[in-house]
Amino acid sequence: MSLKKLWMGGMRFRTAHKVVAVALLLFSSSVPSALAAETAEDVYNLPCTQPDLSAEPGHVGKEAVRQSLIDPTHPVAINLGPLKFKIPWAYIYPRPFSTHLNCNPNRKTVGIIFWIPDLKAPERDLWGVPEFHPSETDRPNPGPDDSIIRVTGMQYYGYGYPLKESSADQRIDRLLRLYRDDDLVLIDQDRLIKMQNKYTTNTNDQYYFKDEMDSLMLSCTTVSCQAYLDLKDMNLAAQFAIRREVFRNWRQASQGIRALLVRWKMAQQ
Repeated sequence: MSLKKLWMGGMRFRTAHKVVAVALLLFSSSVPSALAAETAEDVYNLPCTQPDLSAEPGHVGKEAVRQSLIDPTHPVAINLGPLKFKIPWAYIYPRPFSTHLNCNPNRKTVGIIFWIPDLKAPERDLWGVPEFHPSETDRPNPGPDDSIIRVTGMQYYGYGYPLKESSADQRIDRLLRLYRDDDLVLIDQDRLIKMQNKYTTNTNDQYYFKDEMDSLMLSCTTVSCQAYLDLKDMNLAAQFAIRREVFRNWRQASQGIRALLVRWKMAQQ
């Protein structure tokens, strides 16, 4: 597939989600009677098809109505390699369309989203919304340490499941080699190692953490840090974004990802 087609496909996907998000915010509009008769159970049993994004003049679209019926805790089956999960709908990033609840659960990658420190799902779908600190009904004034963690990709790796991108360890080792001749100094900041070198500034710095269970690489700019996490005991690699102001709470983010996955993981049969 050409890069142009991939780009166009991604644009259509993001646009569709934004259309649904806007429609849900405007849900006070009248709903066609045929759609109003549809129940949550009907939605949970929809076959795997493309979503219906049509809307009658003056009415909320069918997909927006259906999404309003989905319980945020409704479990969606997702498999990463041999690992099987039941992930609550509101945690999946972006949230699946109503007609994607019963699709093939086998995925190469999946995204999730949650708050730290309490690990709750956000109130609304934040796909395409660049907010780390949104006001919500139960969180009208988020505290300074409250922040959204976006896991934009999580992938299983192992025999038959090659990583699409470099692991956290590979990124760390590559940067250590790269900076070796650039006045590299390793500074331990509460077990998070800062890679101080002649290129380091207040808006461009890198950190890492390693132990037997996890490896984490953080690359920070003015606004946020891009993180690469390896959960070695689960053979899962994840990428997530964390707000610059709270990146010192990296443990809450990395341990939160692990805790949620353990909560959602199904017993091996």
